[in-house]
Amino acid sequence: MKANELFPGALVRVKRDGLCIKKATIVEVRGIDADDKLAEKGLVGSSHCRPLDDDQFEGGIWCEYLDPIPLTPEILEKNGFMIDKNETYCKRYFFACNLGKVPQTVVEFSFYGEGVSADTLFKCWTKPESCDGENSIHICDLKSVHQLQHALRLCEIDKTIVL
Repeated sequence: MKANELFPGALVRVKRDGLCIKKATIVEVRGIDADDKLAEKGLVGSSHCRPLDDDQFEGGIWCEYLDPIPLTPEILEKNGFMIDKNETYCKRYFFACNLGKVPQTVVEFSFYGEGVSADTLFKCWTKPESCDGENSIHICDLKSVHQLQHALRLCEIDKTIVL
């Protein structure tokens, strides 16, 4: 990953063993230094990360050594998204909340196709009568947890994602 793809709070996975964080560990990004360089290895950009498991220490890791976590229906369900059983064209999930600045916000996430190659659509809008496109966000091809986190932040929804 690159430093400009990360933000404090992003959940990502370590793809290489580092000095203090093991490969495959899920971490929360705490800070980013986009200017940090290790010229002899061609590395640019580092992040300070906290492992979600308590068996390891926090530490720095090169951004290139981080991978996005694929977004799955199981992760959506674990975080309160409910499947729309009436939809037959795609797998559609809804999440309604009062966490934003508006009275009620609805988030819709749809998978078109199967597996990693599935196309996705994220929609967020205010409820109920004003579904005229005003105050709504549509994002295609959200494929990873950190992108979902960022999209929810754009919708002004303060939600902690559970993995």
